[in-house]
Parts: sequence; structure tokens; C-alpha cells
Amino acid sequence: MYIWASAFLWLGIVLLAIGVLPALAFAFFLPQADPLVPALLSLTVAPLGAVMLLIGIILYLVMAFQRRR
Repeated sequence: MYIWASAFLWLGIVLLAIGVLPALAFAFFLPQADPLVPALLSLTVAPLGAVMLLIGIILYLVMAFQRRR
């Protein structure tokens, strides 16, 4: 279960970074550019990353609870 928890955590972190970092970069460095692509990334990829991160955290908690038993 450790492998699955780690995989979900890393996937969530990567997807959140892909969804959030371009939006932040466009907001700070290119404010006059069309923000359509970063907006779409932040609305489609970032929520999926958040769900994956949440699943990874839940798997880690389940794994920790099973080790205590």
C-alpha cells in the first residue's frame, strides 16, 4: 500500500503544479497575454491533482492505522 500512497501523492503534487504554476506565471510575468490556457489548466488539471493528493493522504492514514493494529 506504500507504493500506491506514494504514487497518488506524487501524482497529485505534479498535477497541482501543472494546473497552478502556469496560471501564476501568466498572472505575474505576462499580465497582458491571453490567460485561456492557464485558466483551462487550473480548472481541469488542478482539481484532479487535489483529488489525487487527497486519496494519497487517505491511503497513508489507512496504512498508518493498519500498522498500529
